[in-house]
Amino acid sequence: MSLRGFVPVIVGLLLLAGCSGIGSTRPDLARLYENASEDPNQPPVILIHGLAGSTLVDAKTGKQFWPGSLGALAFSNYRDLARMSSEDREGEGLVPGDLFYGIVGVDFYGALVRGLETVGRFRRGVPGQEVHGVNDRRRYYVLLYDWRKDNIEAVRKLHALIEQIRVDYHDPALKVDIIAHSNGGLIANYYLRYGPGDVLGGGPFTPWNEGGRRVRRLVMLGTPNLGSVTSLERLLYGLRIGVRTIPVEVMATFATPYEALPHPAMQPIIDVDGQPVDLDIYDDAVWRERHWGVFAPDVAERVKGAMATGAEGEAALADLQATFVRQLHRAKRFALSLTAPVPNPGVAIAVFGGDCELTSSRAVLRQGVDGPPLAFQPGDVHPLKTGEEKPHGTRDYGRLMLEPGDGLVTRDSQLAKESRDPDRDGLVFFPIMQSFFLCEKHEMLTANPYFEDNLLYFLLSP
Repeated sequence: MSLRGFVPVIVGLLLLAGCSGIGSTRPDLARLYENASEDPNQPPVILIHGLAGSTLVDAKTGKQFWPGSLGALAFSNYRDLARMSSEDREGEGLVPGDLFYGIVGVDFYGALVRGLETVGRFRRGVPGQEVHGVNDRRRYYVLLYDWRKDNIEAVRKLHALIEQIRVDYHDPALKVDIIAHSNGGLIANYYLRYGPGDVLGGGPFTPWNEGGRRVRRLVMLGTPNLGSVTSLERLLYGLRIGVRTIPVEVMATFATPYEALPHPAMQPIIDVDGQPVDLDIYDDAVWRERHWGVFAPDVAERVKGAMATGAEGEAALADLQATFVRQLHRAKRFALSLTAPVPNPGVAIAVFGGDCELTSSRAVLRQGVDGPPLAFQPGDVHPLKTGEEKPHGTRDYGRLMLEPGDGLVTRDSQLAKESRDPDRDGLVFFPIMQSFFLCEKHEMLTANPYFEDNLLYFLLSP
């Protein structure tokens, strides 16, 4: 597989090669928005990247661990990224460096940033630098966060950034606009509901009622508002990159894959007859009893084998499994918190995304057969040998397992609605001012000019 072939798999993390077919001529957006880009009262913009959307560097040396070199992209299993579990004991460890703009001709955030600068006439702001006069007000800021960690940490960074921007603008009532890609949309959603408070420990989801006083408009791009079945797959089998795999024991140390699991109200697992299976993927007993993920024998052997002594291996495995259980339980509360009834914050919200790619929405439980216990693609339910015919009466698993989406997040998840049961109680989302879908894959949405056009219209219109 060529580098261009496997790089999109890597950035499928941008929770989470384009297919837009737009040709080589891009519209002259600067001409289209030249009048709107002169407004001195335009609010500042905050860009929140998705999972894996920032580089990760060593806080002391500056050495980059994600994405690293081209060789690392091709052949690393990125075990160094699992440092998160020991950072509290060993120091600062890895920290966000800057946006992961793109690599080898694949653009992740470069086009979006160029659009803000050249069309919107924004310049990148630095928190703590005061605004001097009317001509200094058109700024955009980037919320860089460690995408391996609990989203609550990023939420608190967002709150601190907004408060600092208000100080820099000498305006305690200032509102900002937010562009949130993928996992970034979950961060913004939570912030509007609960602010910097942590409501995941238990008890009622007490609303904040301050979000509309700090945010004017929010753009959610490819956001898994009801989760993604792909996150379940990654916690079961790891993430394939080129000829290597980021193994389960590394993925399980990240908090964000848990926080993008299918919403608890969904039924993401069906049997071979297409009927829902009553399995709570947020119940660690399900994982333990079925030997899934970090409880699988092969994973346990790898974790223990990586340590110097048997005692250290057992301790490392126990620590990993405890981390898994803790993250799983917090993630359930996180998912429920994002659809709990709260007052409308009065923020204008636009949902943009892709819906031309058939996207995994259910997994099939394969019982009593060799191979992986859950199939995430139709062809994996009853894998056939060369020349072998499908079993008689085989279901149309394509229709049972796949829905319109961007290859990672279904359209319904982006819109926070359940098409299979639209009257389901308990799923409450903010009113959406507008939605726009195009034919683009998840990791390339930010570079699509049609998205950029609609984004600018939404942000710059009165």
